[in-house]
Amino acid sequence: MTALDREKGNHLIGFILKAFCFYTVWQILYDLVLLPDGRLDEFLALSVVSNAKNFLTILGWNIYSLDRLLYIEGYKSVEILNGCNALTLMALYSGFIVSFNGTFVNRAKFLLIGVFAIYVLNVVRIMSFSIATVYFQHYWNLFHEFSPFLFFYPIVLYLWYQWTIVGQNNPTPSYSDLSLS
Repeated sequence: MTALDREKGNHLIGFILKAFCFYTVWQILYDLVLLPDGRLDEFLALSVVSNAKNFLTILGWNIYSLDRLLYIEGYKSVEILNGCNALTLMALYSGFIVSFNGTFVNRAKFLLIGVFAIYVLNVVRIMSFSIATVYFQHYWNLFHEFSPFLFFYPIVLYLWYQWTIVGQNNPTPSYSDLSLS
C-alpha cells in the first residue's frame, strides 16, 4: 500500500466518522428537541404551502390553502406532513457538506445554496402535486412516491459533486463554478 492509498483511506475513514457523528447528533437533536417543539416542521410546511399557493395563483390557478392543506377547488387536497417538508433532505445534504473536507467559507456557501435550493425545489414539488390532482389523479400516488427522484436527487447529487470538486480544487468558488456548463 502506497502513502497515497493510505492518505485516501484516512480521508474516507474521516468522512465516514464525521458523517456518522453528524447523523447521530442530528437524530438526537431532531427526536428530542425539534420534533417535540414542532415549530421548525410547522414553519417549513406552512411556508411551502404559502409559497406554492402564491406561485400557482400567479400562474392563474384558483388555489386555496388551509393550514397544511393546499387544494384546487373541486379536486383533492395536498397535505404537507412533516416528512414532506424536505427537512430530512436538508439535514442529509448538510451532513455531506460538513463531513467532506473544504474551507469554512466554501462550506458556508454550499450549505446556504443547497438548503435554499432544496427548499425552492420542495415548493415546486408541492405545486406539481396540486396540479397532479387535476390532470393525473389516478397516478398521484405513483407521482408522489417517485417525486424525489425527479425534483431533489438530481440537484442534490449535482451540488454534492460540485462540492467534492470545488471544495478540493478551488479555495474560493464563484457562483459561476456552480453553473451547469
